[in-house]
Amino acid sequence: MNPHSSSSDHITFAKRRNSLMKKAKDLSQLCDAEVGIIIFSCTGQLYEYSSSSMDSVIERYNNLKREAQPELDQPTVDAKGQLMGEDLSGLSVKDIQNLENQLEMSLSTIRLQKEQIMMDQINELHRKRNLVHQENIELQEKVNLIDKENSEFLECQIHREGSSSSEANRFHVSYGINTGDDTDIPIPSPSRRPSRRNRSATPPVTTELA
Repeated sequence: MNPHSSSSDHITFAKRRNSLMKKAKDLSQLCDAEVGIIIFSCTGQLYEYSSSSMDSVIERYNNLKREAQPELDQPTVDAKGQLMGEDLSGLSVKDIQNLENQLEMSLSTIRLQKEQIMMDQINELHRKRNLVHQENIELQEKVNLIDKENSEFLECQIHREGSSSSEANRFHVSYGINTGDDTDIPIPSPSRRPSRRNRSATPPVTTELA
């Protein structure tokens, strides 16, 4: 904030305040009036002047305000009663016609507001429905993904079990192990070597002694 501007505003406020206080004092003295002035500066400082006691001036003001309040509220009460169709005896035909036009305008405004509220509610319901639909789609995609993963896992397990069974069968066949079924799997016998007795078919030569 500009310090020169603040100083200028303060000087202007002081001059106007002093002028107002002087006029209030002159008014109370020259016209025998009860005057009370309350001023708050921009910094929150209080300045006041009263021709008598400030409390008495404020109390008198509040009493008069309370007394005048029912008179101020009475036209409002009468207007509400007329809008409700009550106490129309003192109205002319023109007044009743104006009242009717006012009611029609009020009804038109109410209908427009009602339609706007209903449209807002419908739009909100559509928004919530679309949100729920989108959430359902996302959940279904997650379920499908889980099902796919489970299927792939089961296929992998079945493939592994099938491979293990094939390896076991080949092992049983190679080594002639009975697998428990009725088919006898021949076990290859090792090849026999010819005995030493049969190695030579030539009969032994006998030498006769002279």
